[in-house]
Amino acid sequence: MGKIGFKLILACTIASLLPATIVAAEANVTTTINLAGSSAIGAEVSGVTNWNKGVVQAIGIGVPPTQVTSLAQANSLARRAAVVDAYRNLLEAIGQVRVEATTTVKNLEVESDSVKTKVSGLIQGAHIVNEQRMPDGSYQVTMEMNLFGPNSVAEAIADKIKPSDPLPETNVVTQTMQVYTGIVVDAQGLGLERIMSPRIYDTTGRIIYGNRYIDVETIVNRGMVDYTQSAEMIDAVHFGHSRAGMNPIVVKAIALKDFNANVVISKGDADMILAANAQGNFFAHTAVVFEQ
Repeated sequence: MGKIGFKLILACTIASLLPATIVAAEANVTTTINLAGSSAIGAEVSGVTNWNKGVVQAIGIGVPPTQVTSLAQANSLARRAAVVDAYRNLLEAIGQVRVEATTTVKNLEVESDSVKTKVSGLIQGAHIVNEQRMPDGSYQVTMEMNLFGPNSVAEAIADKIKPSDPLPETNVVTQTMQVYTGIVVDAQGLGLERIMSPRIYDTTGRIIYGNRYIDVETIVNRGMVDYTQSAEMIDAVHFGHSRAGMNPIVVKAIALKDFNANVVISKGDADMILAANAQGNFFAHTAVVFEQ
């Protein structure tokens, strides 16, 4: 079997995930893409999770077939092949997004046909954010899909998010406390990994904050936390220009757990946060920021 025949068969295997107009494209494509600035997917990857933008991105590259009648036809076929490649790479990248400490979107697809169907539908709604013809005659297409919001990865997995539970109780008196707008957890230097649904624990093992307490619609639309890493973004948090608001409680993470995806704070800080939330209800708005 020739190379072209093999690649045509490869394209057909993803036919159920792509629009008919895309599957019909010439499938002379490459599959190994090296993207800079990747997350925890790896160095050589087909796509990345861009947590700062809140999107999953993938690049596709198409090479025109050798037998074409014009430059215009070569460009057209190369672009179609790049789109096929980008859809496939985006599907792979979405599957590798970490939802919780030990769970990826791919895990949820295996567990649930409903999630698999919804993720496949998402791919058809992905949008091209950049495309260009390369000097060697190939074509490159960049596509992306939102992590949160309408038609997002979070929406596709919403039925797997746990229902709301009551928050842990605290004995701290709340009547005289000032009203806080959110919390900032300083986890700088600990090697915190980014996931879609992180948790805050205290040293007794209580879950202080997590998706089990938050309305599903809020999680889908806003996500659980904002991650900040650069000095500029951290400054913005401390000046009130973040989801934690103008008057957040700032606490220090003393450890990480669950493969460095969740933070641990002291029991005293946890009691203070729960008491403040009883007054300000900022958890309901996911007004939480993790500093890395």
